[in-house]
Amino acid sequence: MSRRLPAAELAVVFGSGLALVPEGAEVLDEIDYRDLGWPLSTVAGHANRLLLARWAPDGRRARRVLLAWGRPHLYEGWTDSELERPVDDLADAGVRNLLLTNAVGALEPALATGEAIVVTNVVDLQRETRDRPAVLPVATAAGARRLATALAPRLPARPGRYVAVPGPQYETPAEATWLRGFGEVVGMSGASEVRAARRRGLRVSMLSLVANPAGAVLGHDEVLAAGERLGASLAAGLAQLVAALAEPAPGADAGADADPAASAPSSRPPGSHADTGGRAP
Repeated sequence: MSRRLPAAELAVVFGSGLALVPEGAEVLDEIDYRDLGWPLSTVAGHANRLLLARWAPDGRRARRVLLAWGRPHLYEGWTDSELERPVDDLADAGVRNLLLTNAVGALEPALATGEAIVVTNVVDLQRETRDRPAVLPVATAAGARRLATALAPRLPARPGRYVAVPGPQYETPAEATWLRGFGEVVGMSGASEVRAARRRGLRVSMLSLVANPAGAVLGHDEVLAAGERLGASLAAGLAQLVAALAEPAPGADAGADADPAASAPSSRPPGSHADTGGRAP
């Protein structure tokens, strides 16, 4: 029998090399994903552990937070419903605020390693389409700017779009150029989690940290090392971000901005986008 999750208000999912315990947080429990019946990742940098912590971010009221160290990926053979299972369980445990983090490749040339994108939309290229890809709303531009401003003293951030590709191989320079028509950063996760969070009525946010320029020749070890360096930047800004998430947003944060696929290329490049690579966030 799978173990039930402890109750918590907030959950944070950490991507490749980004897992951490926030400064000042007290770890109350640690659970293996196997004991929860969750899908496992076999990718380095994903520990398959869930931590329950008590934390007072930015000196505010202490709250119970679930910290998910790692995530499974579509390319590892899991189905959409299996990838959505953790989000459903978090919602059942009382979580109403979900923060997703990942290490990504920069499609926008002006983005530097170490910068962060507060995601407004996920452009889902993981599912085959005959026309334009699905665009999943995460935050309005105004909501994303508010979170980026909260991060600014500790971590350079701005709003942008995240392109979810199947993986597991990394994109070629030509593929990176084509993908630039859809968004600012690219990775291999997020779509299933955002879809499940929206279905369950959670307030979802996504923070993507740039590990490298998309299209660069590299391996996962290099991405993982970059993710571990980015972990220090994430740790510095996480308290401010979580504190901002806890505040009532001026107006609705959830909702789509203008559809980035409306003027973007067809969802099929030369060949199939199933052969397009990205990050292993």
